[in-house]
Amino acid sequence: MRTSTIVLASFVVILGLFLFATQVPINLTPDKVAAAVSEAISASEVPVDEEIVEQAVINSLTILEKGQRTRLTYLFAAYIVIWLVFMLYVLRLEQQQQQLDQRLAQLELISNSEE
Repeated sequence: MRTSTIVLASFVVILGLFLFATQVPINLTPDKVAAAVSEAISASEVPVDEEIVEQAVINSLTILEKGQRTRLTYLFAAYIVIWLVFMLYVLRLEQQQQQLDQRLAQLELISNSEE
């Protein structure tokens, strides 16, 4: 049962690291967006409406953030499935190892009793 405990503990540790590493930090505030848009427009030689550009940037960021969350959801789901398959495989190997150990002990008893 020691192997399954190690596998489970490693799963929890890796899961925690994964969740920590995949957080999407949202550091953009409306003020930062407005400042960036103003800076870009002032550097541009073409006259544009600042409010339209700002709204387009905000909409684009919203779409990108939603897409990133969706991708992370699928990545997380795949990660869970892979670890579950791996844990089941290790548990099955452990069970087979115990059966082999029992069979070996039986064979040793039979061998010792025949001598």
